[in-house]
Amino acid sequence: MVEADLWSQLPADLQDVLALVPGADLYLQDEMQVAFHPTLTRVWSRKGRRGQRLVEAPGANRKVYGFGLLDWRDGWFDGRVAPGRTADVFCEQVRAAVARSKQRGRVAIVIADNLKTHTSAGSLLVRSMLTELQEDLYLVYTPAYDPDANRIEWLWRVSRRVVTHNHHRSSFELLLADLEQHFLTLAQTPAAVLRHIGSPFAPDKDQDVPLPLAQAA
Repeated sequence: MVEADLWSQLPADLQDVLALVPGADLYLQDEMQVAFHPTLTRVWSRKGRRGQRLVEAPGANRKVYGFGLLDWRDGWFDGRVAPGRTADVFCEQVRAAVARSKQRGRVAIVIADNLKTHTSAGSLLVRSMLTELQEDLYLVYTPAYDPDANRIEWLWRVSRRVVTHNHHRSSFELLLADLEQHFLTLAQTPAAVLRHIGSPFAPDKDQDVPLPLAQAA
């Protein structure tokens, strides 16, 4: 799957990670910024000024971050909202994934970007978590400035379309409620989550549930 001229760039622990895969749950983790200022995109409207859809810019552009973590095989989704991209929320989310996998008798492999608050070098909380959960957790970091390396980025395209694109919310609290409701919907529709991220384990649209874990592994 990797061209020969790139073999020298493969991580040294690649074989260790591959050895874990059959007995592990594979999670994708990332954060998205949600701002009160609408993200502007194309929208159909009548020709001319009359009847056009107007998108107003707020006076104060408040922001929050949506934390997402999903299972690549079965679409399980954990969504959280926080005022910043902080290590405490990241660790809480990863710990929830580890607890879920332990109940299933499996190890948790979590793919995340190398933001400082995700690494042991940048956060004492992460360092402590990795030491405590070293038998149950393996963090894999994507290359810097490479959003395509983590397919959860594809899910954020849907989130922005549903929540922030050309929104007409008059208050930040209403927009925040939209984000929370969107995360709840994702948690209740694992098959749709898998299709959004292009997972090979996504069921056909006429199926109600993803593939069983035995098949996914």
